[in-house]
Amino acid sequence: MNQTDQTDQINLRDYWRIIVKHRKLIITFFLVVVAAVAIHSLTMIPVYQSTTQILIERANPNVLRAEEMFVIDPTGQDFYQTQYKILESRALAGEVVNRLNLTEHPEFKGIEEEPGFFSYIKDTKSTIMGEIKGLFEFMKPSRPEFDENEYFGTTGSVPGMESHDNSRVVGSFLGRLNIEPIRNSRLVNISFESTYPKLSARVANALVKTYIDWNLSLRLKGQQAAALFLNEQVKETRRKLAATELALQQYREKYGVAIISSRVGGKTGYSEDLSRQKLIHVSTQLLDVTNKRIEAEIKYEKALKLLKNPAKADSIPEVVSSPVIISIKANEIGLLREKAEKSEKFGQKHPIMIALNQEIKDLRKQKFHEIKNIVSSMKTNYEVALSQERTLQNAMGLSQDETINRDKIAIQYQVLQQEVDSNRQLYDMLLKRLKETNVSEENRTINIHVVDYAEVPKSPVKPKPKRNLLLAVIMGLFMGGGMAFFIEYLDNTVKNSEDLERFFQLPYLGPVPHYDMKNSGSVQPELVVLNEPRSSASEAYRGLRTGILFSTPGHSPRSVLITSPAAGEGKTITCANLAVVMAQSGSKVLLIDTDMRKPRLHRVFGIKNEQGMSNLLVGEGEWKDFRIKTDITNLDFIPSGPNSPNPAELVGSERMQNLMKEFGKEYDRIVMDSAPVAAVTDPVVLSRLVDGVILVIHAGVTGRDIIANGIRRLKDVHATILGAMLNNIDIGKGSYYYYYQDYK
Repeated sequence: MNQTDQTDQINLRDYWRIIVKHRKLIITFFLVVVAAVAIHSLTMIPVYQSTTQILIERANPNVLRAEEMFVIDPTGQDFYQTQYKILESRALAGEVVNRLNLTEHPEFKGIEEEPGFFSYIKDTKSTIMGEIKGLFEFMKPSRPEFDENEYFGTTGSVPGMESHDNSRVVGSFLGRLNIEPIRNSRLVNISFESTYPKLSARVANALVKTYIDWNLSLRLKGQQAAALFLNEQVKETRRKLAATELALQQYREKYGVAIISSRVGGKTGYSEDLSRQKLIHVSTQLLDVTNKRIEAEIKYEKALKLLKNPAKADSIPEVVSSPVIISIKANEIGLLREKAEKSEKFGQKHPIMIALNQEIKDLRKQKFHEIKNIVSSMKTNYEVALSQERTLQNAMGLSQDETINRDKIAIQYQVLQQEVDSNRQLYDMLLKRLKETNVSEENRTINIHVVDYAEVPKSPVKPKPKRNLLLAVIMGLFMGGGMAFFIEYLDNTVKNSEDLERFFQLPYLGPVPHYDMKNSGSVQPELVVLNEPRSSASEAYRGLRTGILFSTPGHSPRSVLITSPAAGEGKTITCANLAVVMAQSGSKVLLIDTDMRKPRLHRVFGIKNEQGMSNLLVGEGEWKDFRIKTDITNLDFIPSGPNSPNPAELVGSERMQNLMKEFGKEYDRIVMDSAPVAAVTDPVVLSRLVDGVILVIHAGVTGRDIIANGIRRLKDVHATILGAMLNNIDIGKGSYYYYYQDYK
């Protein structure tokens, strides 16, 4: 497990430290809560509670069957949720108030706040809020003057919008009422609280009685409304039935019974067979003629294409099968054979040969002429087939129109017949339900039953001092502890070494506790290592010296720069005491004040700041002429000198680098005080001239963001940060550093 994981582990001692640290806040919260609850419990008037238990069965409608009238789930929980809301309704509460005349009862008369501690707080709050609203009254927008009573008196009233004198009483009534359904049952507890025992029982029972009466009246109203609705529907349906029957009879007389019955599935089928058989016959003929026309058209078009080439005209199927063409071809073959025989005896110009060639030519002309006649007859066949097809198409259209007209007549008749049947069924059903509703109006059964009536309570339910005080103790401790941890959570300051390692990964050089400089009685009260050498603060500075000497491996740093993330963190006092303890250890120490903006180190030693580093850096003399021997052995001091307008340029000059080399030749340790690193650039520049930088952090005061900014600025210039120390820590009891105390 790495260091970060160990740091992040839950440490119960840290929690205890937070509790002890904020113990005053926790105790204050605890005492305030307990005292407030105790005062309220002791000054509160006893409150009594009575409970009536009822059973609510599911209501089944008896006007019409559920599947015909309602689209609801009778097993769902919405029915019971609705009943619970009805029990809590203002209408039911107002009825109970009127029945029991509660407006005149002392419990509700005036409805003034009970005197007591919380009443006083509430009145004070109302007064303050009223005064605040009065201050901003001028910002409230105005509205036109308007007489609402006169306006609504002329436009009519709206149910539920009337002004009720008992409105406040109803609101108070509902605030004392509690409706509690019993889980996994149909039982409901109706409880009412009152400072009068008998009134609580009386109101609980009266509310149940009012609820039962309301449900019964609602049911009767629903049945009466249903009966009235059904009666109107029966009359309307009877009128529609008579009208549709009359229309059906007139339609039947208009088009004839035979035609209509044949089209709607009657026994007479002559008209249907005649019209449809005619349509089928024409359709069949049309199909045959169409096929013949297509066949004739294809043959004719193919023959035309072949006719264009006389050499291919003989290949037309009709030509090939023609007897005339066959005879002509036979004659042609005989002539060709004769020509071939005589060509061996006679030349081509012989009269016999010329006569044979002429005969062959004439025969071929005759054959081509006969082919044309065959193609012409094919065209005639095509035109005849086309004419027949068009004639049958016209006949087909007429037959279809006749059939469609007959179908329309039959379909309309079916529509009228179905409407008559539907109206007759609806009329019969409504008439039956009307009779059932008239019978059910006489039924006065209800689905709400009282299981236990409310009884007059013997003991109050409020207040319960023991329970209230126990809860107050728990809440007081919880709220106080929560506030303490919340404040601790909001605190982003560095308080201990774990914070330094967790958030900044800085070496921890040690803590310096808070000490009182006013009671030291010394002219140099800040030098605690001289005034109180055995105090915990002195030991802390000696521990800081040891931490610095062993902060780097191989050799200890000879020159250190003391700075802080922000002002007022005690870096000057730390610098002075650290230089003293180093000198006391036998090292020759030079203490330099490089804070040329707000120097304070010279006041710690009681030395005038007339000349110093600012003079040296501008070349006004040798550094040995400006060093001051202090009363402390081995410790020399160079003050800052007069304030400079450009200290950053001075400390970053080559002169400063040369001085640091000269200081190092004569002194074992060089301790430098500087301005805060987050405020100016002086310590950033000086950090490159020393062996290491020490950050002084005011424990519990300096924020982590300020520290992070200072560290970032030093790391940007690759400065060596030896570590950080926590200054002015609290070593009181319960503190993180409780055991770091004085010893003598």
